Amino acid sequence: MSQQNTPGNDPNNGRDESQSPYGAQGASDAQSNPYFGTTQAEPAPDLDAAAPQLRSAEEQRLNRKALLFLGGIVVLLVAMGFLLFRKGQDDKDAVQKVPDVARVSTPTLPDAVQTSPVPSQAMQPVDPIPMTPPLPPPPLDSTPLFVPQSDSAREIDRGPTLLDRRIGSGSGVGGGDGQDGNGSNGGRGMDEYTRAMLAQLPNNQAAPAKVRRGPDVEDVSSATYIQSPDALLVRGTYLRCVLETRIITDLAGYTSCLLTEPVYSINGRNLLLPKGSKIYGAYGGGPMGKRVEVIWDRITTPNGIDVAMSSPGVDQLGGAGHPGQYSAHWGSRIASALMISLISDAFKYAAAEHGPETTTIANNGMTVQSPYESATARTMERLANEALSSNRRPLTVTINQGTIVNVYVAKDVDFTNVLHPRR
Repeated sequence: MSQQNTPGNDPNNGRDESQSPYGAQGASDAQSNPYFGTTQAEPAPDLDAAAPQLRSAEEQRLNRKALLFLGGIVVLLVAMGFLLFRKGQDDKDAVQKVPDVARVSTPTLPDAVQTSPVPSQAMQPVDPIPMTPPLPPPPLDSTPLFVPQSDSAREIDRGPTLLDRRIGSGSGVGGGDGQDGNGSNGGRGMDEYTRAMLAQLPNNQAAPAKVRRGPDVEDVSSATYIQSPDALLVRGTYLRCVLETRIITDLAGYTSCLLTEPVYSINGRNLLLPKGSKIYGAYGGGPMGKRVEVIWDRITTPNGIDVAMSSPGVDQLGGAGHPGQYSAHWGSRIASALMISLISDAFKYAAAEHGPETTTIANNGMTVQSPYESATARTMERLANEALSSNRRPLTVTINQGTIVNVYVAKDVDFTNVLHPRR
């Protein structure tokens, strides 16, 4: 870079070239410094002097590799285009080809040989077959086989009719006081039927007639007011609690959880279950699916109330059972089955390889050789099957402690006896 100085302001103006612009001290320093005079004399360094350069042979090798790579890509594209074009031609030929339809033809039978009709003169007359003679007419003086007896000779007890039974049940009279002793058979039958029905009723009171209203309104319920709504824990209430113990369904056991929110009566006036109440439950081992069936049967509150109930556990949406971590133990099942099968196969192979063979000669002279069947191999196979069926590990569902679970109150619980004395 050149330095521009205005005329008359040259720092060396009026001095000798050997004289330093910084005075005598500066001149002595310049003479003692070996780099002072050689700073501008050295040429600028060439930074690209040590840079690697490709020789012509290496450039040709790189160009050859690039050309080979591009040629391979071109060949691959041409092959793909040829395959696609050929596939399109095959599809077009398949569409244009009309399938041959088999035509069913019915074979024609040769004309039957026409036979000349037999003249009627050759037919011989045949006498008709005599039929069975008709039965003789019945005599006029024969008596009927059945003669009905008079009502006085035989009295038939037909029992009460449907109308008599309805009248008797609707009137509600007992003992047959309103019936005539010398009445008809229907009256006497109704009297006996009424006495038999009244004998089965308590205190000889006639039951009122039941009017059938149809299948939809057969059992009619009546609406009533809720008794003690201030102290009623109604059915269908959800109890949210945090699980206190871990649940593993390999074995049956007991569990408990702590209520996370207070529970009030149906009208919201009284606190029935405060926060922190403990709920106790039990579960069985060996679940059938991915859920655990827990029955919660007892609640104890911090203020000393003990509630007995039997309510199931549900999930967050009300589904039956508590979901958890499901494990089918497929690894242990497959490993045990393979181990038992290998042991059985080893005994079978040893018996067939080293045991004596059985030779059987058939009637046609054919010789059949059968391998040795070891009783030990059969016994081991049977024991392996029994062990596999008995040691099959059931499914396991695990629910860790601290999980939020829900309890569905299955029946109404009345807190009247424990709330009123504390007021």
